[in-house]
Amino acid sequence: MEEYFNIYQWQQWADNSKHMFNGIVDGGRIGFLLDGFDDSMVLLTKGINRVDVSLVEGLSDVTLNNSHADIVFKLYPSDVEDILLDYDFKIFNELLEKQHIKLYNLIDYEELDYNGFEHFLSRLGFYFGGSPYCGI
Repeated sequence: MEEYFNIYQWQQWADNSKHMFNGIVDGGRIGFLLDGFDDSMVLLTKGINRVDVSLVEGLSDVTLNNSHADIVFKLYPSDVEDILLDYDFKIFNELLEKQHIKLYNLIDYEELDYNGFEHFLSRLGFYFGGSPYCGI
């Protein structure tokens, strides 16, 4: 379990990928849940010119709401190693297309747009107002 939730590695990935998070407002939060480990979540919080990574533990389906994250990606633990080496999100996008990664929004579309997620999500192939968007 520890290798999947190695905050140092997640922080290194976020630091090397911070260009992908441009446009998201300060305080925007992206969660990563791992299939089979639904009680823990890696949380990325957008700051000024940085992305901070932390671990949220003790979750349940009841407590996973917008108090934790704005959007959540759920992925397979077996994909974590590849994702953490993928600074330009090519592998991440491939896994999204294959539906190995699921996307869930915990706030409504207007709030996502207001918080700057539209540009981030469009780089991942999701669009507001029709077309493919989060099946959430």
